[in-house]
Formats: sequence, structure tokens, C-alpha cells
Amino acid sequence: MSNSVWRRNLSVQLLAAVLLSLLAAAAAFGVLYFLGYELIDHTFYSERFAQRMADRQFKRLQDFVTQEAVTTEKLHRLNAWCSRGSGVYLIVYRDGALIYESQVVKELSAETEDYDPEEENAQREYALTFSDDVTAQAFLYYYASEAFYFWMVGVSGLLAFAVFSLCFIVLVNRKVRYIKRLKTELDILSGGDMEHPVTVRGQDELGELAIGIDEMRRSILNHQRSEAEIRSANSQLVTAMSHDLRTPLTSLLAFLEVLDRDKASDEEQRRHLIRQSLDKAMNIKSMADKLFEYFLVYTSEWEDPEKETRDADELMQQFWQEYAFALESHGFTVATDFSELNGTVNVNLELLRRAFDNLYANLVKYADDTQPIRIVYGRDAGQIRLTLSNGISKLRDRKESTNIGLNTCARILRMHSGTFEAAEKDGRFTVFVTLPISDCGAEN
Repeated sequence: MSNSVWRRNLSVQLLAAVLLSLLAAAAAFGVLYFLGYELIDHTFYSERFAQRMADRQFKRLQDFVTQEAVTTEKLHRLNAWCSRGSGVYLIVYRDGALIYESQVVKELSAETEDYDPEEENAQREYALTFSDDVTAQAFLYYYASEAFYFWMVGVSGLLAFAVFSLCFIVLVNRKVRYIKRLKTELDILSGGDMEHPVTVRGQDELGELAIGIDEMRRSILNHQRSEAEIRSANSQLVTAMSHDLRTPLTSLLAFLEVLDRDKASDEEQRRHLIRQSLDKAMNIKSMADKLFEYFLVYTSEWEDPEKETRDADELMQQFWQEYAFALESHGFTVATDFSELNGTVNVNLELLRRAFDNLYANLVKYADDTQPIRIVYGRDAGQIRLTLSNGISKLRDRKESTNIGLNTCARILRMHSGTFEAAEKDGRFTVFVTLPISDCGAEN
């Protein structure tokens, strides 16, 4: 299995953790079983231990014979005692003849005939005194119970299970800690702190979940910032409009009141008041146009405008030759450099004209008429690049501006998959505009 699949699939990682834990548990069981076997073999199954246990069992046997008054005539009663001690093998001789053999573990011996006391283990020989004052030659062997092995296997199994659990917890704990961290970060986000980044770790399902949460956080944060910008723009617009509208409206009302009461001294004064009223009305109309542009910038009314395909050279020349002529009629010196575009553009004419009209109006209002205005456009890497450059009028600071016109241009160009940038350097103001262009006959 490739490393990529291992990292990207959480279920594969969990399965691998189980298999590794089982392998560690099997190895631990094997080691523990071997060590336990060696320990039992050198303790409970050692000759020293067997001798000590045999001595202890013989003392109990002698006490039993004394208490139960066992005689050589009633040797069968020894079966009751032999059945008590698991793993005890008893042989009793009298005058060299076998008179009793333990029936409990008789099966352990290969042959039960032709016993000879000389062939028995001298270290296991005891003098057993019966109640009828007869002393017999007894050989008592102690065999450790198989229960020790069962206990050893059980303990080894339990420890191996503990090793499996520990290994699995260690392998999975990293993912558990990551889940807890994601929960903590989600609690932080739910508390309103959208600036707190979400930790992205790994390429599996948890990593993809973290990426999704972080993208959601960024989306919410951008939405909050947009709302903050709209609220700020609303405040600025209300402030600017309340200030700008108050003066012309007051003047307009005063002029109309004079005309309504027929207080004009002569015909010339009446015409003057009418002209002033028209100027103030046009001023209010201009502000209303700015208000419309404001809604264009900060609402989604034009998110998906209808577009049409036009010849790029024809469209750009129609706009900027007309603007250049109009600027010259206002007393500006205009230098143009129009390169052939040889392509088509997909645009909404109404919106594009509004954007270019704003650029033209910005030139008329803020350009220095003592310096030339440069209008340059050409084709570069699948785009139309338009550059407008003008000197900045010394009277610019006296003219109030909310920058709504430039913001409108930027938004309209983004709707057309273009870009808009404005920069000011060394007393000159420059605008950079791009629009995507397609070769003639290419699909749009």
C-alpha cells in the first residue's frame, strides 16, 4: 500500500494501528510465555522444590496415618490421603515387597510390576510408621501441578492484552489529541473569534475536515469584513451626503422662495435666480448619481450581468478617441498611443461605459491642465492593458471625493474578469486597467 493511501485514509491508519498492536501483543505473549516456562521449570519443577514438597507431604502423610489409625492391614485407607494431594505419588515396601502403590497417579509410571526398592530414588525414601507399630519403607514423589502452566498462560495472555491496549492507545492517541484540538478551536470559533486559525494536520479525513472548517472560517470572516466595510461606507456616505446636500438645498429653497413671492427687482435678477436654481438642481442630481454608483459598488445587483462579444479595436477606439477629443475641448493636452488589438472582448456595454465614464470624469475633475494626459492601450499576453496618466491638479485637495467612482470602476472590471489599479507617484496619478481578450473566431 502506497504512503499516499496510508496518509489519506483514516480507516487504513486505524487498521494498521490494530495490526501493529496485535503484532506487539503476539511478540509480548511469546516472550512472556518463554520466560514463564523457564521460571516454572526452574522453580516448581526443580529437584530442590520437589524434594522440599515431598518432605512436607510425607509429614502430612505420617500425621494422617497416626490420626486415622492406618495399619498394614488397612492400606487402602491411604487412597483417601493420596486423593487429597494433587501430584503426589506414594509407594510402600515391606521387607522388600511392594505392599501399596498410589492409585491417583499410577498412570504416570510406565510399569507397575517387578518393583524393586533399590531402583527407587534414595532421596525420596521415608520410614512410615503405621498404627500397628510396623515401620515400612515409603517412597514419596511430588509432581508439580499443571495448573502452574495454566496460570502462566493466563497471566501471559492478560499482559499481552495490556500490551495490545497500550500500543493501540499510543498509536491512536495522536488522532484523539487532534480531534480534541479541533473541538477546542471550534469552541473558540463559536465564541466569535473568527481570527483564530484552524490547525490543519495530515491529509486524511480529519485533515480535510479541518480544511473545510478553516475555509468556512475564512468565508465568515470575509463576510464580516464586507459587512463592516458596508457599514463604514454607509456612515461615510450619510455624512458626506448630509453635508453636501444641505448647502445646495438651502440655496435652492431660498431662490425658489424669492421667485415664488415675486420679490425679484427686475427681469435680469429673476433670470439669475433661475440659473442658480438650475445649477443647484444639477448639483443635487450629480449627488444622486453618486448615490446610485454607491449601490452599484456595495450591492450584488450586477453580480452576473449579460454580456456580448464586440471587436476590441472598434470598442476601445470608440471610447477613448471620444474621451480624448472631449478632454482636448476642456483645454487639456492629450497624448495617445493606441496599438492594434486584433481580437474580441466579452463585455456588458452599459457597465463598461459607466466605468470608463468615471475614469474620464476623474480626469476632468482632478487632472492638471498644464501637464499632458497620456492614454495608452495595447495587447499583452491575452489581455488588453489600458494606462491613463495625468498630472495632479493643485486644486484637488479642495474638491471633496468619496472615491465611489474609482471603486465602481474596480468592481465593474472584476465582473469582466479584469483588474484595476491606481497609483500616485511624483505628482502624477496613474490608472492601470486590464481586460481579457480572445482571438477573432475563438470561443468565449
